[in-house]
Amino acid sequence: MIRDKVSIRGVNNIQSLDIEFEYPDSRIIVVTGRNGVGKTTVIKSFGLPSEPNIFTKTYGDDVLSGASLAAFELSGMNPFSFHFNPDLRAFDSRDSIPNDGEVVAELPIPYGARFQQFSKIAKYDEELKINIASSDYGSAIDLIKFLSEVYSTDKFDGLLATRIGNNEFYFILKDDDYYIREDHFSSGEFFLIQLYRLISTGASLILVDELDVALDAVAQVNLYSAIKPILKARDSRLIVVSHSLAFFSTVDEDGLYYLERTGDQILLEARSFGYVKSDLFGFRGYDRYILTEDPVLEGFIEFLIRHYSIDCHYQHITIGVAGDNQLKMIVDKNDTQQIFTSSDKVLCVVDGDVFLGLKQKYDGPTRILSTPVDDLESYLYLNRNVLLSDVELPNYQESAKVKQASKSYWKWLLKDRGFSTDELYRVIIDAEGVDVAPLTEEIRGFLRR
Repeated sequence: MIRDKVSIRGVNNIQSLDIEFEYPDSRIIVVTGRNGVGKTTVIKSFGLPSEPNIFTKTYGDDVLSGASLAAFELSGMNPFSFHFNPDLRAFDSRDSIPNDGEVVAELPIPYGARFQQFSKIAKYDEELKINIASSDYGSAIDLIKFLSEVYSTDKFDGLLATRIGNNEFYFILKDDDYYIREDHFSSGEFFLIQLYRLISTGASLILVDELDVALDAVAQVNLYSAIKPILKARDSRLIVVSHSLAFFSTVDEDGLYYLERTGDQILLEARSFGYVKSDLFGFRGYDRYILTEDPVLEGFIEFLIRHYSIDCHYQHITIGVAGDNQLKMIVDKNDTQQIFTSSDKVLCVVDGDVFLGLKQKYDGPTRILSTPVDDLESYLYLNRNVLLSDVELPNYQESAKVKQASKSYWKWLLKDRGFSTDELYRVIIDAEGVDVAPLTEEIRGFLRR
């Protein structure tokens, strides 16, 4: 697994932060968090190898002090660090730092290279006209594929590229040598082209702040899958900052990192989609909240409500947070900050295998209930010879670890065998010895009282 580590001390609003990124198979990590907590400071720190003055240029002279430090352990590179140099009033390093272009950090408006491209294109307009007149251009095949996948359209099939010096520019040719330059495209299309430039550089590590500038919701949903093959082909990895809920929903498991401040401590760690959407967006406005430890259990709760025709007097939402530790953290936050509502209007439901441990760790006012099985996916997997005796076994190599094997088996049943999640839930509740009545009645009372 690819890992990158960075430690930041005494920079802007970050007094102490230690980060370890572990990349999923997609090689994409998405960072989010509330405004002002320090996301841009993290991105700027990765820009130090190419611009040691980056902090003083963008924040001012008083942003650093004698205790300021940025230390890196990046996969495939020698460790290096930057310390404050009082003579330069900026960061300085005596280490062997990455080669130019090996680590690319794209900043937000107005500093990022994306926002400088408008003037650059206008500067080379005469050369562009000459290249067009002499037919010195070709099809922008790879970019066409990228844009078409993001926007699901053939609008860009006529996109052409021409090179002027070290720069490549894109345009669409019309009749009588009339052309539409890339800077005359919509703002979303233009910034996607700039993103393509960044992820196509061949840099080992690419960072982009404010990834989803001017992109509509559909483009945000398609963007993640469109980026992955480009990174794979170039053996690159990508860290992006985003606030898009639509984009978060497409991110691979363990690829979403949340920067948050708890008291005087700042943490940047992997968090689930459920945790992030709960803390970042709040989801206020519901009468009742049911929090669960993962999306599978989230779906199970909603299935019970439908299957047993629970009359929901109160408007509710069920949120899968992913893991008992993150569930406890979000419940603790609600108890103290009411990010949802008062604790008596929040209910936690977890699987039996974590129920006792969570009850020991949490002593707050929010009620915690347990399902009648240790784990929904594991229960189905371990009892499949009885519960699904007429379903052939999968032909892939199964993991020796029950948790991992059961998750893969659950996904296989849904994707390859055509089961619906409701069908799998029904198999579980119909199994001998599985009594969901107590849990169902608790949920009924919670949503009606």
